[in-house]
Amino acid sequence: MKVLVAASDKAELKAFSDRYIKVASGVGPFLSASVTSYAIAEHKPDVVFSVGSAGSFGSLPVGACISFGRVITPDQDLTCYHLSPGATLLPDGKTLREIVLDRNSGYVLSTSGAFATVPREGDAADMEGYGVALSAFLHSIPVFAVKVITDIVGSHVSLPEYGYTLRSLREKLPEKVEEIVKSL
Repeated sequence: MKVLVAASDKAELKAFSDRYIKVASGVGPFLSASVTSYAIAEHKPDVVFSVGSAGSFGSLPVGACISFGRVITPDQDLTCYHLSPGATLLPDGKTLREIVLDRNSGYVLSTSGAFATVPREGDAADMEGYGVALSAFLHSIPVFAVKVITDIVGSHVSLPEYGYTLRSLREKLPEKVEEIVKSL
């Protein structure tokens, strides 16, 4: 099985073995969508994973490694076209409010192009999950988002502290991805 793993930077991919197709997408939903689409076209994977870090809105503890059930993008606003908040208008004219990821999980990942400073809809925030998921969705490839919780949104965390937390937790990502791959 060909597994594509996308993360915002190479450091988040260090713990993954060379049996995975690894791509560093850059930060944010636009770069992650673009780079992931290119990688999908080039490598033709059987499954795609968005991996990295996320900030909890309070229900998920720091240190948890979570496979999210759905991903949303609440700051997408096409309400002037009579679409619901967070809806994505697809090329075929249909709309998409959320992308289903792991049917065994009830957790919701909220992706934004801005760093989350206050809790919003969902259980945790990231900046790449929806972009990676949208690329896989448009290519009809199963997709998952596996994130380690590095902080609580709204609490002050210094950049060195965040970096230390991420370095100490990123080893959990390949274990969770492998667990999901074995279940497919």
